[in-house]
Amino acid sequence: MPDQERLSTLQSYTWTLELLAEALVQHDDMLECEHNPRLSFRNTAGIHQAIRIISRLASEQCGKLLDTDDKALADSS
Repeated sequence: MPDQERLSTLQSYTWTLELLAEALVQHDDMLECEHNPRLSFRNTAGIHQAIRIISRLASEQCGKLLDTDDKALADSS
């Protein structure tokens, strides 16, 4: 995957994380008037799981970008 494509993927992951974080904040606000605590827990757990997965994917893409930069530096030496 070219570096530009990786950066575009990282940007998408970042936007998705931002949206999930906002959903979590709104969900927390809604919990105060929620009457089904089990459903609330499952929703919160699902949002947290999605954040963990996307964070891991973003980290992998960052690692690949750094590896590409390291190889480029080694080749230019």
